[in-house]
Amino acid sequence: MKFERNTLQNFVFIGVLVFLISCQKTEFDEFKISSGSADFSNYVSFGNSLTQGYSDGGLHNELGQQDNSYPAIIARQMKLAFPGLNFKQPTVTGSGSGYMHLEYINKEIKVIKAYDPGLVPLTDNHPLAIAEDPSWATYGSDKTIKYNNMGISGFKLVNVVGGGNTSANVNYFVSNVNPYARFLNWGPSNAMISYLDHIKASNATFFTNWLGNNDVLGWSTAGGDDGFESQFNQYFSKLSDVTEFHDKYDSVLTALKSMGAKGVCATIPDVTSIPYFKTITLQSVGRDVWFIEGPYSLNPGSVRKANADDLILLNASDELAKGIGLTQTKPLPHDFVLDKTEKLLAQARSIDFNNQIKLLAAKHGFAVADMYTYMKTLESGLTFDGVTFSPKYIEGGVFSLDGVHPNNRGYALIANKFIETINQQYGSNLPPVIVGNFRGINFPE
Repeated sequence: MKFERNTLQNFVFIGVLVFLISCQKTEFDEFKISSGSADFSNYVSFGNSLTQGYSDGGLHNELGQQDNSYPAIIARQMKLAFPGLNFKQPTVTGSGSGYMHLEYINKEIKVIKAYDPGLVPLTDNHPLAIAEDPSWATYGSDKTIKYNNMGISGFKLVNVVGGGNTSANVNYFVSNVNPYARFLNWGPSNAMISYLDHIKASNATFFTNWLGNNDVLGWSTAGGDDGFESQFNQYFSKLSDVTEFHDKYDSVLTALKSMGAKGVCATIPDVTSIPYFKTITLQSVGRDVWFIEGPYSLNPGSVRKANADDLILLNASDELAKGIGLTQTKPLPHDFVLDKTEKLLAQARSIDFNNQIKLLAAKHGFAVADMYTYMKTLESGLTFDGVTFSPKYIEGGVFSLDGVHPNNRGYALIANKFIETINQQYGSNLPPVIVGNFRGINFPE
């Protein structure tokens, strides 16, 4: 048989093309997104406000803020490896619980606090403050829904079962006082259901666990006060005991291990390095600041000048603007300052808790995302996707206006750290997200 030259060339071209296509297919298969040894079919996240998607002083979703909580971001990446994953969050509607925002006022950018009616209606809310969404009053009323995001704002690790290192009835305060916990069924008063019970009923195949932040953060943001004046403040503000922390963290991991779940635990950041404690300084105030030293239990305490070792809290800015704290006769109340001794205690307690987290995670065979070290890198600046982030208030690009919780870009950074740890521990290859695709601080137009 005789082939024309062009015909022969066509056969050669087709053969090369088939070879290249087969090579490309093989290469694609090698980079197929995989879950490795993990099972993402029922991913459940446990934690507090950082897990729930809280930012700017509230839980809100009018621009998809809660939709981009770090667990939701992780779940979307997991879904690339396991398309059947259905990650449900107890998502609020619109402005949710209300939130802080920025406004141009007299040619200056001002932070407008969230409208907060509180236990007693306030009278000093700015007229431009964003109020609660009308649906907030019934948030979480459907207790039949089984959620994958079980983060509860204000929740502490030591509160996973009743008791806690406080005289308050923990389950009562979780179910009746903390509105962010309403989406879970806490049972009747004579047979209440604990958070640990909810963990046991989750049937998680994979989890992330970032419980523990509030066990030192709540005390620190209260100026180092244990809330002696009320059981309400004791529930939120009392500094947790290390031994109790160990025992209850162990109970959480024991429950997850018994159901055969795999997952990642996360350490606690140094709370004193966040904008809430770093923004108001003696230099920024430009004059002496006086405060009452000592918690409420030592009332009235002694009045002294703040020094560079004391941390003036972000919420003191309103008081200072009124002249409170600028003279010895009109000092800041103690809960607006974390003094040097309290700062050192907060830092040491965070390290103690982190040692327990690492110890217990190793005992049960779970991975650890070292958020303490990771968030420390922010202090000297962290460059990601060509953008440099820092803990500087508003300008740093990571934290929201409340100075404690990340904005969506910050949550994307956190999600990427979890994803990196998951890949390293379980042999998966979940891709990180592009941080620049997420919303940062919303500036007024």
